Amino acid sequence: MTLMAAVVGLALAMMLQLRGDLVYFFGSDRAVDIGEATGADLAALETNDYVRVRGTPMLSGLIRFQRPLLGEFVVFPLAGQRQIFVQLPAERLDDPVLSARGQYNGRLMTFGELGPRYRAVRSYLQETMGMPVTTESFVVLAEQPPKSYGWTFALFALCIGIIAVNVWLMLRWFRPLPPELEL
Repeated sequence: MTLMAAVVGLALAMMLQLRGDLVYFFGSDRAVDIGEATGADLAALETNDYVRVRGTPMLSGLIRFQRPLLGEFVVFPLAGQRQIFVQLPAERLDDPVLSARGQYNGRLMTFGELGPRYRAVRSYLQETMGMPVTTESFVVLAEQPPKSYGWTFALFALCIGIIAVNVWLMLRWFRPLPPELEL
């Protein structure tokens, strides 16, 4: 019974971790236009939205990093400011159309919301590159529209199923015996 309760607890914890991704999945496919990064009103930006931002990539501030199972990514600031960064798959950086256009659509998050997996990226930008990056600095996760988070819905549904089956089994297997069956 302890193991079953632990599985229910872990499934609930997974659902809590996925709630932001699930909200983004059900969000609008229409990108909110931030405009030029240099003129963006940072106080008015809402995180966990699908956004469009324009700006010139500042490749002198570019860093590459690996994410297990997902591949290689690059993060760089947009020129003229230091509070909006863009994350792209590394292979897309060499796309001349993307570079010439200087427009990026994706999920807007902060380094703080991205959690511990981006702590090393933020620290590297701060300490090695000398950029004023905080947990409140924005990152546009480019090329990640809301519908690309369909896996979140499936995983959320799986967690609900695991919880339902375990609770049902606990109630069924560990209920008290009727008085006529007691010894």
